[in-house]
Amino acid sequence: MGKSGSGKTTLLKCIYGLEDLQNGIITFNKQRVLGPAYNLIPGHADMKLVSTGYALLEHHTIYENIADILIGYHDDYKKKIINELLRLTEMTTFRDKKVSTLSDGQRQRVALAKAIAIFPKLLLLDEPFSNLDIILKEKIFTYIQKKLKQHKASCIIVTHRLDEVLSSADYLGIIKNGSLVQLDTYKRIKKAPANAYVKSLVLY
Repeated sequence: MGKSGSGKTTLLKCIYGLEDLQNGIITFNKQRVLGPAYNLIPGHADMKLVSTGYALLEHHTIYENIADILIGYHDDYKKKIINELLRLTEMTTFRDKKVSTLSDGQRQRVALAKAIAIFPKLLLLDEPFSNLDIILKEKIFTYIQKKLKQHKASCIIVTHRLDEVLSSADYLGIIKNGSLVQLDTYKRIKKAPANAYVKSLVLY
């Protein structure tokens, strides 16, 4: 969590390998994560990032967008996974619509479906439910939590909503001006906030 402009999205992009670091290093499973200056195709194979840009194939259908992630899989398996994700995101009736015709909320659902079609070791979510109603948000995140346990995977969520932290996070990190000012459980942070900035974010 952190106020707008504090560096939350930049941090996710650095973790994923979309931005080069000015200093320091990021490691994942004991391997260094390198940015676009070192990679022809930026990003990390064992991670998926859902950000505000969505990174969708604009002139392809919803079905084709999800299928694009599943290249190389058997057709029957591919159809099964895609149909499951279309039902989860309540996009079944829109499956043949082109992404360019969708609303922000619909695009957000497609981006989430693409990210979890092949479940990653690390899922990075940048305000992933900002355009979804609370019922659909709970439905999708319950599914993601189940998959995290099944795959023994991890998830880092950028959010400005405290309720999302309370319902899901093992740890809460507070960012200000590009620095992590406190990292702990919500319960401990609420009991002993590091400073007035942290206190303003976690206390009603």
